[in-house]
Amino acid sequence: MRQHSGDDGAPGAPPRVSVVVPVWNGERYLRESLDSILGQTFGSIEVLVVDDASTDRTEEIVRSYGQAVRYHRQPLKRGIYGNANDGIAMSRGEFVAIYHADDVYAPTIVEREVTFLDRYPQCGAVFSSMIMMDPSGAETGRLVLPPEVTGDRPLPYAVVLNAMLRHKNRFLMCPSSMVRASVYRAVGVYRNDEFLNTSDLDMWLRISREYPIGVLEQPLFRYRFGHGNSAQKYHQLRTEPERYFSIVDLHLQQGGLDVAAAEALSAHEAHRSEDALMRAIKAYVLDRLDESRRILHEVRPARIVRSRHVQRTRLMLIYLGLQLLVRLPRLPLVARAMSWRWAERRRLMRGPRPAFTNG
Repeated sequence: MRQHSGDDGAPGAPPRVSVVVPVWNGERYLRESLDSILGQTFGSIEVLVVDDASTDRTEEIVRSYGQAVRYHRQPLKRGIYGNANDGIAMSRGEFVAIYHADDVYAPTIVEREVTFLDRYPQCGAVFSSMIMMDPSGAETGRLVLPPEVTGDRPLPYAVVLNAMLRHKNRFLMCPSSMVRASVYRAVGVYRNDEFLNTSDLDMWLRISREYPIGVLEQPLFRYRFGHGNSAQKYHQLRTEPERYFSIVDLHLQQGGLDVAAAEALSAHEAHRSEDALMRAIKAYVLDRLDESRRILHEVRPARIVRSRHVQRTRLMLIYLGLQLLVRLPRLPLVARAMSWRWAERRRLMRGPRPAFTNG
């Protein structure tokens, strides 16, 4: 049951906040997520579930909430952010929060995010920190925010971009986003056809280029990982370059270089070499030795050594070991150990390891 804060607005007035919940075949966790959203302390809220042509019990679950939840079913699958775009277009609120159908939200997240945007009218969006949990709901880690984005304050584009270059996107957590509806109208839609499930990163950079944004330090939602969500499926045994780099490179070309610090750009290149090293490992696991050798040539050891924002010693030991392995016939026992270390264990336990402390 929703607990109201008293900020319900005038009778018949549109809600201040539209919480859009895109979902596809979400029956396993949808009710837990919706219960947490409907239990918010902020009263002036509408909840809109946009169903991307699910084939499970998603519709039945949503309709069981009656008038408490608006429901829209897509006739055909639109993709993650195509579905989100349609939800934004249907929303009526001053602020639009896109929350996820498999995550669990603290009862104060909407209130805290609205308070921030009211306090800083120049800001276009706000996010929060998070707790990581496994499929059963047990805590496995907590997000560690880079120090340059802490303080619950407006962050200009230069701060956001340089933090991104140094740390990758380990602080703008999509499932916590709240954006002014006017900002979405100004910057345009998520580019789902171009960037697929990483379209959110492009959106945050487009917004932050035009408006300050904020990141609340308090973890206000629990992010579920390890159950086959889109982020996990994308990263597991991926051998093509991470789309993160093409998006950030595009924004660097579109004016980001004017505000990028030299050491942040150096960290960006170190992360690129780290990504190539991980891809080479995955190609080895997949028994594609020629591809593993080719990808390994993309690794630039000097870039790794020069940056303090990657685990230099660890990565160099992995690089040297893999240089030896790709010159030998593939060793199945080693490949299985690699698969466990860099695919299965991360899937089951923690997700993107460098961003979190142990729970």
